Amino acid sequence: MRLLWLLLLLALPGCVPPSPVTAVNNFPGAPPINSVPINTLPGWAADNTAAALAAFVQSCKAIALMPPDHSLGGDGIAQQAAGQAGLWLNACNGARDVAPSDPTAAKQYFEAYFTAYAITGPARITGYFEPQYPGSKNPAPGFTVPLYAHPADPELADLPRAAIDHNALFRKAPVTAYLSNPVDAFMLQLYGEGRILLPDGHTLRVGFDGQNCKTDPSTGAEDCQPYTPIGSLLLANGDLAPNNVNFQSIYAWLISHPAQAQTLMEENARYVFLKPLGGLPDDEGAPGTIGVPKTAGRSLAIDPAFIPLGMPVYLATTDPSTGAPLDRLTIAQDTDSGIHGAAEAKLFFGTGPQAEATAGSMQQSGQLFMLIPRPTPSS
Repeated sequence: MRLLWLLLLLALPGCVPPSPVTAVNNFPGAPPINSVPINTLPGWAADNTAAALAAFVQSCKAIALMPPDHSLGGDGIAQQAAGQAGLWLNACNGARDVAPSDPTAAKQYFEAYFTAYAITGPARITGYFEPQYPGSKNPAPGFTVPLYAHPADPELADLPRAAIDHNALFRKAPVTAYLSNPVDAFMLQLYGEGRILLPDGHTLRVGFDGQNCKTDPSTGAEDCQPYTPIGSLLLANGDLAPNNVNFQSIYAWLISHPAQAQTLMEENARYVFLKPLGGLPDDEGAPGTIGVPKTAGRSLAIDPAFIPLGMPVYLATTDPSTGAPLDRLTIAQDTDSGIHGAAEAKLFFGTGPQAEATAGSMQQSGQLFMLIPRPTPSS
């Protein structure tokens, strides 16, 4: 998923550092990383790594369909050891032999097949979820705000949000659904995916279908309408306090100020087109960038310039609501245009009110550890 995150980056509370690490060589320009015994990772003994293994096996299914030289990203050691699909063959083959419901076997598998490396410095760990709003497949009383899929005409593909909001695509682009208000549509676009609760009780899953960009036919380069985070605008205008800029506060402000909301949202000229995703199980997230459904609490969005897609990533941070440790093994299955560098990541929390509450307030400091596959498993 190519998310456009709206939250302003804020100062984050610290968390307990992990055990001492040993420096290793890395390539010039790559992020500093240090080797760490896997069994000393914070909370490793208590984590249900079998859940992460199930998500990893899903990624392996997608990687197995890629050419061996297909790039998965990464830099330095991560790129050299795990940056191409063919480099995952040994680890993926080993994962298939582990009983999916055996947490002890899962731990033994990761300890044998991977080496852990701590990314030096504090990490910024945020969250995301799959929003859900009422809507209709067809215009109906109470559902009049169109949610557009990508237009077929390239001349209409890079119109700014204000033009689209004022009917520039009316009868010129397919409509995925109709929502009850423009704020719901705006939030779905910022996340690039979501669930629309239809009047008949069914759910329409929608996902990313491009942005309002113009593509150079000779180079394939995209020139997109500018993205402006409205959270920073609300903060600059004094509408929100610095310690209260999150999904919930932004949504509440927009809903309670309808006269100003439309103008404010249109200051973000970027528009994300959304398409129907077809039948997906309710207990699975929409497919991430790697092409497999995301798993709540185990799928991570990363910057693929530094961390390869498919890589197990252990995060050590705190729960924003309780302050309790939130230490767990995740799998890099998604990307986000708001993530920059190796020490930033977003944890997927699923869907529903609890997922919204946690993800919306997740702005934590912590530490990230990459699990890099060994050429051969250790005994």
